[in-house]
Amino acid sequence: MACYAIIAVRPPAEGKSRLADALSLDRRVSLNYKLFRHVFAIAGDVVNPGRIIVISRSEELLREARAGGAEGHQERGNSLNEALTQGAGIAVSRGATEVLTLSSDLPFLEAEDLRAMFAAAGDIVIATDRRHIGTNAMLMRSPTSIPFRYGPESLAAHLAAAAEAGVAATVVDRPGLARDIDVPSDLVELADR
Repeated sequence: MACYAIIAVRPPAEGKSRLADALSLDRRVSLNYKLFRHVFAIAGDVVNPGRIIVISRSEELLREARAGGAEGHQERGNSLNEALTQGAGIAVSRGATEVLTLSSDLPFLEAEDLRAMFAAAGDIVIATDRRHIGTNAMLMRSPTSIPFRYGPESLAAHLAAAAEAGVAATVVDRPGLARDIDVPSDLVELADR
């Protein structure tokens, strides 16, 4: 089977705006680069780097992705869901039979977390966030089986989409996938690394 990983990422100067009260712009930019590079490296350990598609408006991140052996494509839409749909379309055109979407802000992600997703049963495997309301990664064993519904309460939205499409969905709860960085309180654990 040909699985492609899709990482949609904002330009580093735009990401993590909810951390503005805790981190200066320079520190947020540095954090965004560090987070992206970590997720990209882990994805490359599990999925052939040539099967990673990065979608972004940041030319620098796209250059980094290409230098790492991945495909980098300029984002055409205005939302995460549009970017992931763009990436999935590219993956399908390359022969993808599965797609794995990954959030770019998972500092504790390990290769075993992704392998656990591949080992899980179900047509759709959803990695929830620590609050059990969001989606931090999703494996679709048929790349276009459901639409992307990232955003508020995306776990419930993806489960509803799977039910509506009549496909089996499994939720995976692993610390490396669940612990993203969204709000200042999330930085406490990161400081210990």
